[in-house]
Amino acid sequence: MEPTPPALLRPANVTAMLTLYQAEWCPFSSAVREVLTELGLDFVARQVEPWPSERSGLREVAGTDQIPVLQAEDGRLYRGTREIFGHLHERDPWRFAATHRHRFADHRDARESDAPGQLIEYFRGTDELESAAGSPADAEVVDVPEASRYELRLDGRLIGLAAYRRREGRIAFTHTEVEESCEGRGFGSRLAAAALDDAHRKGLEIVPLCPFIAHYVERHPEYEQLVTRR
Repeated sequence: MEPTPPALLRPANVTAMLTLYQAEWCPFSSAVREVLTELGLDFVARQVEPWPSERSGLREVAGTDQIPVLQAEDGRLYRGTREIFGHLHERDPWRFAATHRHRFADHRDARESDAPGQLIEYFRGTDELESAAGSPADAEVVDVPEASRYELRLDGRLIGLAAYRRREGRIAFTHTEVEESCEGRGFGSRLAAAALDDAHRKGLEIVPLCPFIAHYVERHPEYEQLVTRR
């Protein structure tokens, strides 16, 4: 029997777990993460260096500098999506896997929106938020279709947004946010009401995927008739 490479050995008192060598920006890695999550398999995601020439650690472990690479609990390595998916097909599916597939389809609008990108940009921002002066009545709500969002502006400055996806006479609200300095002051409600009213004027059915918009509709029954039941 061939000896196990040192890099694959684990201490006896550590519970073995699937390990995925990957990068967040890699679409193949993203597909593997999605399937692992759908199957209910716990795993450790290890971010590799951005350029293959820099991945000496991955080459030592897996003999390749290409991603994704999945290391199973027994130390076996599966390189690339073809090998990884072949291995995952042999595993017993999680009892919730089918339900997650349905919910994956139900939330397509939210995934296709730029909400994740907007949240990431918010996380990466380092400037302190400037306190907004004024009231919700002073704020202006503008539809910016090229960005697929309604923007909330105060004195010309962007202080909030409601992202959406439009398709076949429907508008799916996927994410809403306002500046921290404006939270709890009614600016979010101003944005939600204006966006919903505009959608109504345009004859669009509303799909409130965003929890904030959904909660606003629940508290304002006059918008219930606009919500699609399909």
